[in-house]
Amino acid sequence: MQNQTFVVLAEYNSLAEAEIAKSRLQSAEIWVDIRNEYMSTLNPIGGAVQLVVRPEELERAQKELMILE
Repeated sequence: MQNQTFVVLAEYNSLAEAEIAKSRLQSAEIWVDIRNEYMSTLNPIGGAVQLVVRPEELERAQKELMILE
């Protein structure tokens, strides 16, 4: 998976919110990962926690989380 490109699905202000969304996507069998989880812990006002998915699963993941553009 090192050569695979991922897209940002959503950004959250807290790791807890991101973990809830990640769990929901995993239960729908969508591959998802969290970026910036350690940086957000070290610097809570510094950056958002990002959920990333495979590009081919983006639309399905958006529907699962009801994210509308």
